[in-house]
Amino acid sequence: LTRGPAAVSGVDVDNNIDGSKTYSNEDGSVTVGGGSMPGNWPSDAPANFAGAAIVYSGTSNPQTGQTGSAVSYTARASAQAVADYYKQQLTSNGWTIEGTANVAGATVVSAKKDTRTFGAYIADAGDGSVAVTIGIEL
Repeated sequence: LTRGPAAVSGVDVDNNIDGSKTYSNEDGSVTVGGGSMPGNWPSDAPANFAGAAIVYSGTSNPQTGQTGSAVSYTARASAQAVADYYKQQLTSNGWTIEGTANVAGATVVSAKKDTRTFGAYIADAGDGSVAVTIGIEL
């Protein structure tokens, strides 16, 4: 791990051994290009859909005080297959599906377990692949 200059005032940039970059400040961090899940991803939350290529992942502790985790990836699949996968995985791990909706051409799945919330935004890229962004408020 080596430190690079901050691109924005107040943001630390770390150039990681795997070629990824981690940007961090007092609110949290995000890793871009690392291909790994956030370190605080809950064990009872679904893993990524098969064949996922992680674009970015990160954790945060925003000023609300609520810690969160997020991951964004692409996969060769339909939006419906990915949404069905998450609904099945969430239910089998004790999460309650709060809603499924189509918003601006994307599928959104939301769920809750104890005090945590899960949200997946699944956008069909039109070429047999999807872009997926998932966030969990811990």
